[in-house]
Amino acid sequence: MTNGTLRLGTYPYTYARVSAMKSKLIKRDDYQKLLKMKVAEIAKFLQETEYKREIDELAVSQLGIHHVEAALNKNLVRAFRKLKKIAEGNLRIIIEEYLKRKDISNLKSVFRGKFTSADERYVESLLIPAGSFSRTYLMQLFKKESIEEIAKSIPFVDLKEAVAKYKEQHSLFDIENALDRHYYSEILEFSKHIPKQGNLFRTFLEHEIDVLNIKTILRLKREQFDSKEIEKYLFFSGARIKKHALLALARMADANEAVAALKKMGYGNAPESRSADNNSKEGGAIMDFELQLNHHLLDRAALLLHQNPLSIDVILGFMFAKEIEIRNLKTIIKGKQLGLDEAFMARELVYAK
Repeated sequence: MTNGTLRLGTYPYTYARVSAMKSKLIKRDDYQKLLKMKVAEIAKFLQETEYKREIDELAVSQLGIHHVEAALNKNLVRAFRKLKKIAEGNLRIIIEEYLKRKDISNLKSVFRGKFTSADERYVESLLIPAGSFSRTYLMQLFKKESIEEIAKSIPFVDLKEAVAKYKEQHSLFDIENALDRHYYSEILEFSKHIPKQGNLFRTFLEHEIDVLNIKTILRLKREQFDSKEIEKYLFFSGARIKKHALLALARMADANEAVAALKKMGYGNAPESRSADNNSKEGGAIMDFELQLNHHLLDRAALLLHQNPLSIDVILGFMFAKEIEIRNLKTIIKGKQLGLDEAFMARELVYAK
């Protein structure tokens, strides 16, 4: 962690390269074309884009969903490593701090893989080693004998209490929440050292925390946690939903009541026709609402992308937009495999403005 304010000079070369990378993101019209294609046709389309190298590495017989998803993950790693390579001066420090979120995401994949006794190759295909942790290190963690042994081997965060909860409830929620808590505490503290031009980035992080809190409340409400238990998992450092409002949401009778209150606050537009009386219907309503939350976050990220082209916010905005692009492509590919309706898949996509 740095001390004092980071000094950022003018880096025309880096910003020009990022601008070029941003121009190659998949456009909304292209998504409409992809929705009408088969998986093999999608792979062929991607061969004409920034994904060519990764798609070309696939054998003709390896055009299944898992292979294409692995190619997408490899492309994301390549894009982020390229950013670090071209970043000049203290820009690289900021990018590396942001990418610690991939370390947290990868650790979650390792824990989930161990929890579900997943195949080693499958877990490895999920990893996106663009942060501090290498693929080799992450797979060494996965090969530990138990969840407890993995937790003990992670040096930067104390997971003892979370592991105790895991043993009691046989759920990874506490472990994952502890990892998120560590990441957001560290990145928000780091963001204080970014010059004034990075204020928008800090605001984006705080909006991200709002969304994480909302999803946590809705999930735990569905699992019938009481309000005191829910409070333990919340982050009181969001942009819009302050502590008193979070506590009020946690105390509401059920997830549907919380959704109704959140809609009045301007979050999403969950379908009114679904009722909490039926758990599966409530689950569908919550999924719809969470999709609206994802759109809300992208709106915040779009603000980063549209800043002064010589701004750190543009770099961070590109990184988020790239991750959204990967998510959209995976959504289409999985939808094709499951035979989902085109209109349904289109509704699941998130577009940059």
